[in-house]
Amino acid sequence: MGRRALLRRSGWFAAANAALFGLVGLRFLAGYPFPDDVLGLAYLVLAFVGHFALLAALPIGLVVVPLVLLVPRPWLVTAVAVALEALVLTLLVVDGNVFAEQRYHLTPLVAMLFETATWVFVVLIAVFALLFQALLAGYVNRWVAGAPARGGYWLAALLGSAWIASQAIHIGADAVGLTSVTQLTRYLPAYFPIHAKRTLARWGLVDAATVERRRLIERAGAAAEGQLAYPLQPLRCDAGNPALNLLVVLIDALRPDVAGAPLMPRLAALQVESAVFANHWSGGNSSKAGIFSAFYGLPATYETAFYGVQRPPVLLDVMRERGYRFGLVAAPGVSAPTDIGRTLFAGFAGLPGERRDLDAPARNRAVTDGWLDWLAGREPGRPFFGFLYSDPPMAEMPIGSGPELPLDERYGQAPPRVREAWERYRRGARFSDAELGRVLDGLDAAGLRESTIVVVLSDHGYEFDDLGRGYLGHASNFGAPQLRATLVVRWPGRAPAVYRHRSAHVDLPVTLLADAFGCTNDPADYATGRNLFAGTDWPWIIAGSYNAHAIVTPERIVVTHPGGFVEVLDADYRPADGGLDAATVSAAMAAMRRFYR
Repeated sequence: MGRRALLRRSGWFAAANAALFGLVGLRFLAGYPFPDDVLGLAYLVLAFVGHFALLAALPIGLVVVPLVLLVPRPWLVTAVAVALEALVLTLLVVDGNVFAEQRYHLTPLVAMLFETATWVFVVLIAVFALLFQALLAGYVNRWVAGAPARGGYWLAALLGSAWIASQAIHIGADAVGLTSVTQLTRYLPAYFPIHAKRTLARWGLVDAATVERRRLIERAGAAAEGQLAYPLQPLRCDAGNPALNLLVVLIDALRPDVAGAPLMPRLAALQVESAVFANHWSGGNSSKAGIFSAFYGLPATYETAFYGVQRPPVLLDVMRERGYRFGLVAAPGVSAPTDIGRTLFAGFAGLPGERRDLDAPARNRAVTDGWLDWLAGREPGRPFFGFLYSDPPMAEMPIGSGPELPLDERYGQAPPRVREAWERYRRGARFSDAELGRVLDGLDAAGLRESTIVVVLSDHGYEFDDLGRGYLGHASNFGAPQLRATLVVRWPGRAPAVYRHRSAHVDLPVTLLADAFGCTNDPADYATGRNLFAGTDWPWIIAGSYNAHAIVTPERIVVTHPGGFVEVLDADYRPADGGLDAATVSAAMAAMRRFYR
C-alpha cells in the first residue's frame, strides 16, 4: 500500500476519533454554566469541536504521519495509530472521572495518589480502549477502501476552521473581558486558548472605553455563582468603630534581605514601628500568582477560574460594603501580565492603565504623584483602601557610577551578568524606597498615621543564582530565593515585633478580615491561610507561576510542570531522595478544589 493511501486512512481514523473524543468530552460540560448570548454559545461549540479534533489529530500528525513517510508498512502504521489514540481515549475517560469528582484535571501528581483499586480500573479502561480502537481502525480502513474519495479535505478544513475561529473569538473576548467566552477555559482538558490583550491594545485594535464598559458589565454575576463556591459561607463581620484605613504598597520583587537598612532607610524606619514577618513566603514566583494569593488567600491555581468569571476577593467585597473609598494606582497597569483588573479589581471603575508615554522611573513617580493627589482630594470622614503598585525600574538604572551601594560584597565573586543585575536591582530598590518615603510623608501630613494600617509587601522574591543552578530573576523555579517575600505591617495600636515563624501571602487577607473587619468565620470558609499574628508555621504552601505550580514544604518541593511532568526536589532545588508525602499532597489537592462547585 502506498503512502498516499496510508495517509488517507490515518486522516479518517483521526476524524473518527475526533467524534469519539467529543462524545467522551461531553462529560466535562456536566456542570458548565451555559451562556445565554450568541457569541458565548458559538464559541462553546467551535472551541469544543476544534479542541477535541486537535486532541485526535495531534498523535496522528506528530507520530503517525512521519512514520508513514519513513516506514510505510500498513500493519505498523495501524498498530501505532491504535495505541496512541487508545492512550488519549484512556486519559480522557480517567480525566473525566477526576474532573467530575474533584473539579480539576488529571495530572501525574494526581495519578500518584491513586489507590490500587483505581489503578486496576485505569488498566481496564486502557484495555477496552485498545480493543475499541482496534475495531474502529478496522472499520475505518474498510470504509475508506470502499470509495476513492470521501471528502476528507473538506472535513479537515472545517475542523481546522473551527479551531481557528474559536481562538479568534477568544482573543477578542479576552481583550474586552467577555466572561461567557473566557469561563470555558478550565473545563476542557489540556486547553490553552490564545491571549493577546497587550498586542491588541498596542495595535490600537481595542478601545479602552469599550474594555472598561465590558469589564464592569461582565464582572462576577451568575457566571461566578455557577462555577465557584466562594466563599463557602457568607461572611459574618462586625463593623469596627472607627474603621481603619488600609494602605497597601506593593513593591515588585523586593527580597526581604534587601528590605531595610542600610539600602532602604525609609522602609527600615517603618520596620522599627511595625510587625515584620521575617520568614514570609509568597504564593508564587510571578507577579500574577503572588498578588492573587496575597489578596484572595487562595492558591494561585484558582486564578484562571477567578479571571474567567471576574470575581474579586471577599476582602474587597467587605470594604465596598463598608463604604470604603478606593485609591488605586499601578505602575505596570492592571492588565497583563498580572490581570488584576479582571481579578482583584474586577468591577471597579476608572482603573489605571500603563503609562506607555513615560519611561519606567517616570511611571513610578507618577504612581506616587497620582496617589498623593487622590489622597488630598478624597472625601473626608470616609475610610479608604489605597493600593500602590511600584515596579522598581531596574533595567533603567545606571550602573558603574553614582554613590556606592550597600551589600556590594554579597555577589562579589559571581559572574559579571549577576553582579550587573545585582547592582541594578539595588538601585531600583533604593529608588522605590524614596517613593515609599513620599507616600508615608503624605500620609503623615494628612494626619492619617494613627488611623491607617500600612502594609508593605512584595509579590515574590528575586534570585541571583543563590542556589547555584544558573537562575537569575524570577518565575523560573520554586526555590526560596524566588518565593521569599517582604511583609511589613504597621497597625495602629499593635506593638512592633519581629515574627520569625513561616508565614505566607495567603495569611494576609485572613488577618485583615478577622482583626480589622471583625469577621468571625472560620478562615477555611474563604481562604487557605491563617492569622499572621497566631505565630503558626505553615506545614506546606502551594506556589504558582505562569504555567507551573508547586507544593512547597520546608524539606521538599513538588513541582508540576506544563504537560504534567512532576519532579520532587529538596530545599536546594536538587533531586530529592524518597517519595512523596501522600498526606501532604492530598491536603494540597483538597485545597485546590475546595472552592469549586
